[in-house]
Amino acid sequence: MCYRDAWESANPGEPGETFTPRNPLVADWDWPFRRLDYILVRCGEHGGPTLEVASCRLIFDEPVNGVWASDHFGVVAELKIPTRPRSH
Repeated sequence: MCYRDAWESANPGEPGETFTPRNPLVADWDWPFRRLDYILVRCGEHGGPTLEVASCRLIFDEPVNGVWASDHFGVVAELKIPTRPRSH
């Protein structure tokens, strides 16, 4: 079984860090800041995804009225049923 990273599919080459010192709730200076949160989409029989990753973005990555939602940023993906060529 194979899984595709939705972030990497929609944002190739962008780090998409979900655990970062940009968030003041993360006080540990020596933590390996990186993307810790993933959405994985199962690949199809021939390596392609079973669902199309239309978009993937960070959420809760800014405070609201000075309050951060979590020490991690969230990740949300829009998934679509892929269009398949019609059989004749």
